[in-house]
Amino acid sequence: MPVNFTLFDISAGLIDQWREAFTVLVPAECRARVVIVHGGISDLHPPFDLHRIACQLLREVRWRVSWTSRYFLLPPSQYWHHISFDQVLSDRLSPPTVPDALTRVAQRVIYDRWRGYAPPGTCTLLPLSGTPCAGNPFSCRYVALCPTMRLPSSVVWHKEIVYNCVWSLLVEIDHHNARAAVDPRLHPIRSVVMTGIGTGIGRIPPKQCAKQTALAFAHYHAAKTRVATWSTMTWADIEQYPLNVRLPSDAY
Repeated sequence: MPVNFTLFDISAGLIDQWREAFTVLVPAECRARVVIVHGGISDLHPPFDLHRIACQLLREVRWRVSWTSRYFLLPPSQYWHHISFDQVLSDRLSPPTVPDALTRVAQRVIYDRWRGYAPPGTCTLLPLSGTPCAGNPFSCRYVALCPTMRLPSSVVWHKEIVYNCVWSLLVEIDHHNARAAVDPRLHPIRSVVMTGIGTGIGRIPPKQCAKQTALAFAHYHAAKTRVATWSTMTWADIEQYPLNVRLPSDAY
């Protein structure tokens, strides 16, 4: 099932890096399903230029939450200036009478799936149907939780965390849609809205985030279209998909 992605962020630097990385690294067939938008969450509403596309995305979107710890706890208030989008997202999805509703939903799912500890680099889909968050203004049906850290801190040392998170997200969406194809009780995921991973508290540079995001998309596309190779990978095959690639804007 085709899935459309909107990558958006308030950082002009990250937007520029995404655009270059996707143009250079991602095949056109895959890139055609990715829209990159410079703006915040409010910019996904009319009179936004992509109004029709944005409205379609927001009807079935599941948001990838990158800032959370493995235990899905909002970081202390002293960190909020780094993660304003994520706090806004929690506020928007939770009803005013239950401001911590999204946290409670997430912790319940994480305990069932991971016994309360979701390792960084994994992805866990949080269904919002039947929860206090179900009536959110975006009609958002799922949140995809992709933790990057155990506690709020820099993860610059982890050179593959963004790649791992995006790969896990793509796998989880595929598995979900495969289940939805045979289970009418499940809503298929057709569109995804996501911001940069690890670029707030995690301190991951925009270029690193953009490269790893684009490479995960490119390699996953290869895995889906070159099944014979990816289902029987050799060391020589693996070396054909490096993560330390250079872009035209990289300084030599």
